[in-house]
Amino acid sequence: MSTASPLLEVRHLGKRFDLPRTRLWGPSAHLQALSEVSFKLEAGKSLGVVGESGSGKSTLARLVMALDRPSAGQVLLKGVDLHQLGKAELQWARRDFQMVFQDPYGSLDPRQTVARIVAEPLESLPVNAAGQRLSRAERRERSAQALSEVGLRTADLDKYPHEFSGGQRQRIAIARALITRPALIVADEPVSALDVSVQAQVLNLMMDLQERYGLSYLFVSHDLAVVNLMCDDVLVLQSGHVVEHASAEQIFKRPEHPYTRALLSAVPGHGSRPIEEPI
Repeated sequence: MSTASPLLEVRHLGKRFDLPRTRLWGPSAHLQALSEVSFKLEAGKSLGVVGESGSGKSTLARLVMALDRPSAGQVLLKGVDLHQLGKAELQWARRDFQMVFQDPYGSLDPRQTVARIVAEPLESLPVNAAGQRLSRAERRERSAQALSEVGLRTADLDKYPHEFSGGQRQRIAIARALITRPALIVADEPVSALDVSVQAQVLNLMMDLQERYGLSYLFVSHDLAVVNLMCDDVLVLQSGHVVEHASAEQIFKRPEHPYTRALLSAVPGHGSRPIEEPI
């Protein structure tokens, strides 16, 4: 086992949401979405996060991305606690971690061109290697390169999201995530809104990019077949608690927790359903 520090380390993470009062003088209610969640993710590896709807998967993704603040615990990227950073420091740190959202239709601003959408994360990198602000030409060049890496054309830069299919839109979202050359991509149900054949193309693209750039993925999904294909390790969440954390091989062949076995039993072939290869 490697003795190097993990790329991502989550320590005793918790998140509680306050709920509206049901009575004027009654106590405040709350929902404990996550409790004592801990794990490590090594550079170049993929961790799948699975569980039923409401298990806390997306809440965990948002906390790792520092989009919400935890009620307890830490999220350390390269040893730095993201939730202790100031606004400017966090903006700069975001070059190392980006997110791909579930809905390729809702995650891209329909009023913006692809060039502006893909270049958006560069706002956290306001200078180039020479210490100067990125010019419009530099941003466009980087955007064109990112599109090329996901199988789209430079000519697509001046188009709008409505001109693309769902699979192409998710490629644009991946290009946006890639443009800062991050070490970590948090993917929250990135193919669940796509047809099965298109899913295969996007998943194969993500695996190719991981091999090419040594990316790490935190891969949130309800589809256990996708997790089996994509991930080295699997974290199983039930009602905000980690009930099992092991290698993908162990999870899918020798699950220990009854909840994990129940999730697998709900999938044809016990989660081993093959992903359709792209044509």
